[in-house]
Amino acid sequence: MILALLIGLLFLAGGVLIALMLYCYKHRDIALARPLGLLLLCAAFLPITHALNLMTETLWLKIFLLQIRFLAVPFLAVFQLIFILTYLRREEWIQGWKKVSLFIIPIMTVILAQTTWFHPLYRYDYWVDLSGPLPILNFTNGIGFQVHVAYSHILLIASLLLLIFVQPEIHAFYRRQRLLLLAALLLPLLCDLQYQLNLTPYPGLTLTPFALMFTGLVFVGATLRQGLLEVAPVARGKVIEEMSSPMLVIDARGRMTDMNTAAVRLLGTVHDDAIGSPADLVLAGHPSVLALAQGASGDNREIAIGEGLERQFFDVAVDDLRTGTGAVIGKLVLLQNITERKQAEEALKESEEKYRTIIENMQDLFYRTDLDGTITMISPSGVALAGYGSPEEMIGVTMQELYADPLERERFLVALRANGAVGGYPLVLKMKDGTLKHVTVNGHFFTDAEGSVRGVEGIIHDVTDLHLAEQALRQANRQLNLMSSITRHDILNQLTVLLGNLSFAQEEAPEGPLSGYLEKMSIAAGTIQRQIEFTRDYQDLGVRAPEWQRVSGAIRAATAGGLPIIDETDGLAIYADPMLVKVFANLMDNTIRHAESATRVHLRYRPEENGDLTLVWEDDGVGVPAGEKERIFDRGFGKNTGLGLFLIREILAITGITIAERGEPGEGARFEMRVPPRAFRFDSEAV
Repeated sequence: MILALLIGLLFLAGGVLIALMLYCYKHRDIALARPLGLLLLCAAFLPITHALNLMTETLWLKIFLLQIRFLAVPFLAVFQLIFILTYLRREEWIQGWKKVSLFIIPIMTVILAQTTWFHPLYRYDYWVDLSGPLPILNFTNGIGFQVHVAYSHILLIASLLLLIFVQPEIHAFYRRQRLLLLAALLLPLLCDLQYQLNLTPYPGLTLTPFALMFTGLVFVGATLRQGLLEVAPVARGKVIEEMSSPMLVIDARGRMTDMNTAAVRLLGTVHDDAIGSPADLVLAGHPSVLALAQGASGDNREIAIGEGLERQFFDVAVDDLRTGTGAVIGKLVLLQNITERKQAEEALKESEEKYRTIIENMQDLFYRTDLDGTITMISPSGVALAGYGSPEEMIGVTMQELYADPLERERFLVALRANGAVGGYPLVLKMKDGTLKHVTVNGHFFTDAEGSVRGVEGIIHDVTDLHLAEQALRQANRQLNLMSSITRHDILNQLTVLLGNLSFAQEEAPEGPLSGYLEKMSIAAGTIQRQIEFTRDYQDLGVRAPEWQRVSGAIRAATAGGLPIIDETDGLAIYADPMLVKVFANLMDNTIRHAESATRVHLRYRPEENGDLTLVWEDDGVGVPAGEKERIFDRGFGKNTGLGLFLIREILAITGITIAERGEPGEGARFEMRVPPRAFRFDSEAV
């Protein structure tokens, strides 16, 4: 009957310890729960193996169960010490190799216990005593077991001393909790000493498993259940002393009774000298703080302390300190440093003033619209440009009303979405009185603090005068072209007459010195004729405004009948002179004339890190000699007129596009055209 009762109670203790361990595992995100859970797991081995040991009389089985027990029991004291240090927030005392060294003796104990069959270092002379009410396993302890016991008791005593002497002056609530933890630590130690001295009710019976169950219940209840993990006993003093906000405590008699380190630094006083002194003396150099401290509770306000660069701003809160019965025993003065906030507010105010000044005085038009295109902000210059009376009159007007072509608004948004921003985008706007203005727009989407797009903002530059000047220049160019065309026609007529007469002269003097001169004159006249005819194709260079042109379309129009082309520019449009077709036509003519072995042309593009785009024309011919890569663009260089590549560079330069030859001699020519960001896009709107 006694045996069955003991076995049941031991299993109950083991079950309670396992349940507590699982509770700790559930709260494993809390630092203290981890060492406590391991401690409870090791403790559960003791009652369970002890119960199983009492259930058998077989010697080898009892020894085996004892070995299982000592897989965990040697680590009890170690995890108990780690638990106490974690509770006291002193984990740094056993970091790194120090923590590892704590496990050396327990690991050696486990090894000795598991190999007890082969040596007497741990225990030996095992035998079973069946003379009493309990089947007791007797043995003789070796030196290894004695070392284990001594080491465990040292760690247990160290845990007790830590609880007693680390941060002893704490709140009464935490003192009561610490006394409870001390009792829970001391009980297993006393039970183990009782067992070692054979002072148990029955020989061989140890009460330590029941003591460990009590210890586990106390540890879990006093820490996890009562929230001591989140509110550590050592936290209060640490928080008060390390807080950045100055704190003062003044009693009902006007004496300074406490101040933290931040207050000492601010007031420039000595802590020990200030405590107990009248507050009006301690705060004599800071009348604004003294006035608040002597004023009514709840009188919160902003004050400034110091001068010049050392000037600081504080938000001061004053509260009464009361007893449990409500009697006022003093005041708590808390100063929150708001210097950075005040400086930020001043900087923001200054920035807003500068921003407003810039907006109000800028000559270009600054605007901002919401996602629907409704104007929400406009600069005074924009009001004057559009012909309205005031900014308020334009707020609420939709941008579609200002476009000469409403469809251009959607094209502008397409370009904006494609690139995130646009620069120098040409538009025609309609003013309030119906007049048209030619402008360029630099715009982008603006976002709120969360990064969500809220609308469009940008700067509009009026280029109407420039547009009119360009139109006048184009008209003058057209007139010059007309005169040039007439002159060219007359010159070609005269050249035809000259070439005819030279031909007759050569027939009349087929031999002799005169025939050589006539031949040279004929060749020179033919060259003049080809050069004049060549200029006919380029008489409109720069006359018409640049426009967006689809590269693939220009290629097809320029190279029909030439070499096969691999075109990888689908969707790419560039802003160039209308004579862009001539660029590709001349490149194809150059490839055919100078790269006799070429079989194909490859056209592709690549983006550059600075935002440019490089359009690449390359063939598989003989390439360009290294010494001629730059000279081929000079006027007059080449086998035909010497103007083909020269004019290519001039056509592209109108919109800021550059061209250079980068191929490897012997591996084909490669012409690279560098297009600036504002002169290319990917859409289907270009012609």
